[in-house]
Amino acid sequence: MPDNGAGTVSDGTTVSGWPSIDAGLLNPLGHGSREAQLTSDSAWLQAMVDAELALTRALIDAELVPDWMSAVCGELTNASLLDLAAISAQGRGGGNPVIPLVKHLGAAAEAVRAGASDHIHVGATSQDILDTAAMLVAHRVTAELISQLTDLAATLARLAADHRDTVMAGRTLGQQASPTSFGFLAAGWLDAVLAVLHRVDDAHEALPAQLGGAVGNLAVLTEIARTRQPDAPAQNTVDAVVHGFARHLRLVVPQLSWHTNRLVIADLAGVLATAAAVAGNIALDVSVLSRTEIGEVSERLGAGEGGSSAMPHKRNPVSAVLVVAAARQTPGLASTLMGSVLAEDQRPSGSWHAEWQPLRTLEGLSVSAVTGVASLAARLDIDPERMRANLEHTDGLIFSERVTTILAEALGKTAAFDVVQRAAREAFETNRPLQIVLAGVLASDGRDDALRSRIWDVFTGVADLGQSSVVIDRVLDRYRNQCAQADTAPESTRTVS
Repeated sequence: MPDNGAGTVSDGTTVSGWPSIDAGLLNPLGHGSREAQLTSDSAWLQAMVDAELALTRALIDAELVPDWMSAVCGELTNASLLDLAAISAQGRGGGNPVIPLVKHLGAAAEAVRAGASDHIHVGATSQDILDTAAMLVAHRVTAELISQLTDLAATLARLAADHRDTVMAGRTLGQQASPTSFGFLAAGWLDAVLAVLHRVDDAHEALPAQLGGAVGNLAVLTEIARTRQPDAPAQNTVDAVVHGFARHLRLVVPQLSWHTNRLVIADLAGVLATAAAVAGNIALDVSVLSRTEIGEVSERLGAGEGGSSAMPHKRNPVSAVLVVAAARQTPGLASTLMGSVLAEDQRPSGSWHAEWQPLRTLEGLSVSAVTGVASLAARLDIDPERMRANLEHTDGLIFSERVTTILAEALGKTAAFDVVQRAAREAFETNRPLQIVLAGVLASDGRDDALRSRIWDVFTGVADLGQSSVVIDRVLDRYRNQCAQADTAPESTRTVS
């Protein structure tokens, strides 16, 4: 049943006496990030006020409203002075919160100077303000993502460099496959982070303002320009307002209004969901590697973290779990936003409105997921000894691919595969090391001592990691280049080798 905002639901039942607020009870990951600060009702209201005042300031710059409105705008900048609860409730009447915002902002302007409300929301429609506010929120969200992804990349670069030779079992389909290194795994994480960081940065720089008026053709603003600036071409005056509007907000000037061209939102949704997915993938790897049976990495937990309500011994990888949970929610939200690309007429009914909550939720989850995984990566404890012990868990079976490759040079690929497969099956069934079984098979087949010696060295020597080191260096070079281009890397990360 809906809450009426006063601690009761619509049939009069009390709700434990608490006011109707969202404190993030079911969103624990959000408390470790700036999610609420960036995407809350208060943040959106501030963005709408910022948009309205930027429009008025652009009109001042174009000499379409009096200069004294600058002082009025200066008094109205703090959205917290407005009645958020009332604006929210009154938004039901017109189907969006901008309609009551204009009334409240106009009343506040009148309190500063009589007649000031005449110069608020001039030439705009509700969707102009809410769409522009959405871009302002997205601009702030993507800036936070860039900051957190940059920190995450620095951490992963150090892990890749420090652990390039830390040998561990590579796993496919949940089973041990062939040896790899933790540095190679971290380099894979880093490569994905650098790719999504580039995409987020591009999205951040491309967010457009929205100003079109009722049907997107700026007819009202054009008429005002003709009336108040009769000696100037109306097109020049209108262009000055649109450019000034975007400039005051540090947004991009659009070619035309995008009331029903929702590719801006769809593209943004894809970037946000991808950022969360990259964070979730790292966290999922950490969650798997921290299982009791594997124990190769662990999250450094603080007091009161990772516990259980029933099992005192538990040390759950709580950050990894929450980041994965956040990432799993984002595809559906992105899908909803993609659906809103189907927007009819010059202003759509329903598809625009359907964007608001999914976009805000997606932004919040992306911020929380990326922030959470950046913190997680910085608190990872790596256990090389456990990694080495796990390599020995299968009594040499993990080296079967390399052994097969060596034998193929002497026996042919098919024959070599059959020999090793037969030896592996016998090793598994008799619970003996593969190298012992394989040595017997090769001896019985009359293979020369040099071949058997070379095979034995595979099991007793240093694991062959192929091109791992080369690939790690390649990713680290990409990281350094990206840092140099952004000029944001701390000095300590520029010397990673």
